[in-house]
Amino acid sequence: MKTLYIAHRGAQEIVPENTLTAFRLAIKNGFKAIECDVQLTRDGRLVVIHDETIDRTTDGKGWVSRLTWSEIEALHILPDERIPSLSNTFYTVVMAHRCKLIIEIKSDSALHSKQVAAKLAHFVNRIPNKYYKYIEVHSFWYEALKEFKAACSTITTGAIINGGFTGEQIVTIAQDTNADGVSLGYEFLSNKVVRECHRAKLFVDTWAVSDGTVLHRIRPFGVNAVVENFIGTAIR
Repeated sequence: MKTLYIAHRGAQEIVPENTLTAFRLAIKNGFKAIECDVQLTRDGRLVVIHDETIDRTTDGKGWVSRLTWSEIEALHILPDERIPSLSNTFYTVVMAHRCKLIIEIKSDSALHSKQVAAKLAHFVNRIPNKYYKYIEVHSFWYEALKEFKAACSTITTGAIINGGFTGEQIVTIAQDTNADGVSLGYEFLSNKVVRECHRAKLFVDTWAVSDGTVLHRIRPFGVNAVVENFIGTAIR
C-alpha cells in the first residue's frame, strides 16, 4: 500500500496557512494532496480558514460566521494575501493542478456546522463529476459529516478522532457517521487500531506529523495517508 502525503493547510510552516500561496508552494514541492479548512460567512459563502475567528491570521477581528463575504474579502493576511474562497481554492488545487483536496468542515457550533455541510454539499453537487475523485471531506462535527454524506454519497468522507479510543470504538464512530474512514491524531495510533479499522474497510489517516522520528515510528502501522506539517523538506 502506498501512503499518500497531504500538506496540512498547505505549506503552512513557510507561508501563511490556508492561502493560495501555501497551496501552490506545497504542490510545487511535490504534494499530491492538500488539506484545507472551510467555514461559512454570514451571507452564505464558503471561505477557507481554520479558526472560528479572523483574529489570529488576519488584520481584523471577529467571528467568521458573523461577517459577510465582502468583509472577509477586504481583510489582509499579508499585504498581498487574503482569505481565499473555496471556489478559488478548488480551482487552484483541483482544476489547475489535478491535486486532491481534503476539506475539513469547521464551525463555531453544532448547528452552524450543519449549515456549512449543506452549503458544501451544494457546492460539490454543482462541480463536474470528473472532479469528484479529487474531493474528500473530513470533520470533527459528526452530524454535519453525516448530513454531507447523505447529500453527496459518492464523495469520500472521514471522521476526525482525537483521543484514546479503542479500535472498536473508532470503528463504531465511523460507521455511525457513515464515513469511509477515520483521521486519527498520531499519538493514538497503534497496530491494533489500524488493523481493526482496515478490517472494517475503513481508511486510516493520521495528522499532523512534522517530525521524521514520529513518521519512522508510525510507518509500520500501515496508515493510508499522513497529513504533514510541511516545514520546507518533506519528511517522507
